[in-house]
Amino acid sequence: MTTPSVPSHEGPARVILIGSSGLIGRAIARRLRAEPARYELVGLGRRTQPPIDLEDRHSIDAALEALAPFDHLVVAAGQAEFAALAELDGSSFALGLRSKLMGQVDATLAALPRMRRGGSVILTSGALSHHPTRGSAPAALVNGAIDAFVRAIAHELDDDRRINAVSPGWITDTLIALGRDPAGGVSAAAVAELYVDLLQSDAHGTIARARADAPLGR
Repeated sequence: MTTPSVPSHEGPARVILIGSSGLIGRAIARRLRAEPARYELVGLGRRTQPPIDLEDRHSIDAALEALAPFDHLVVAAGQAEFAALAELDGSSFALGLRSKLMGQVDATLAALPRMRRGGSVILTSGALSHHPTRGSAPAALVNGAIDAFVRAIAHELDDDRRINAVSPGWITDTLIALGRDPAGGVSAAAVAELYVDLLQSDAHGTIARARADAPLGR
């Protein structure tokens, strides 16, 4: 990746991390806290102060307003359902559309006006959009929509702000918890490196993919 953008202020870059208590979020937080001179991390979730709920646009707006200005927004949160074809109906897609998709869209739109020059947004999609499995239609649809949103918005950000996404596959810890072979997963720490890589680069409109059977990167 290319040379990092020059921050628009002195001191550590303020990074807002939505989903800091989740599996991937904790790994991102550990990685950023290892560089306190470079990053000031603010973790957000439903139990933080200020609280944030991706299904509530007003809570997103209020939380980001309370923390503005900031340099980067990272979203590692959002839910989606799994359902077999025979069970699918409109309600099967509602959670993913409301939480993972529109939650991240609303967070992006709320963050951009409150972000310093040289800042970025990093969203989270998922490998099911390009490597779907049985029962994954609701999650795959949402993941693909997030990737498309990132690529489209990248064409309209004509200043030095950026937007990217990380598209992780199965996380090793999740496979172990499900009693499945962890060899098909990638560690949360490895996925966290993709978020940091995007923070430190000039990447724009990039979907960084992490899979056990593919190299880390775009």
